[in-house]
Amino acid sequence: MAKELLVTETLTEEMKTAGAKLIKRLDEDNGQVISAFWLFSEEDRLWKLIIASELVISDGPISYYRRISTLNEQTKNTDQVISLHDIRVVGPDQKIVQLLPRVTATANGGSIAGTRNAINGVFIDDVYIYRTSRQPENVPSFA
Repeated sequence: MAKELLVTETLTEEMKTAGAKLIKRLDEDNGQVISAFWLFSEEDRLWKLIIASELVISDGPISYYRRISTLNEQTKNTDQVISLHDIRVVGPDQKIVQLLPRVTATANGGSIAGTRNAINGVFIDDVYIYRTSRQPENVPSFA
């Protein structure tokens, strides 16, 4: 099995790359990823990879976590993978998932850096966005 990535208080290039590779594997496995982004919580002092998919609603979050776990197990030994502990799967109806597309048209990686950005009254400490589209087919794939 691949090496588990250490998620730190600082968003590293390794974390960004591991996230992009997981999203690519989910796309190849018909994971129907609508939104995907790293979200930092100042209160908890940690990053979480947030993945939104309709499948979380239709099949349940446990099924989606199993899908990610299986994909992680199939990953090459040389690749790093993100622990399920550092991933949060949600439905596309979550407030943060709905708000991000209104702020940025970024679809192929980008960030809203800084402290305490407010989007319609919701505070976001920091976010690194892979995808905010409601149509996954409109988003370029990650190499």
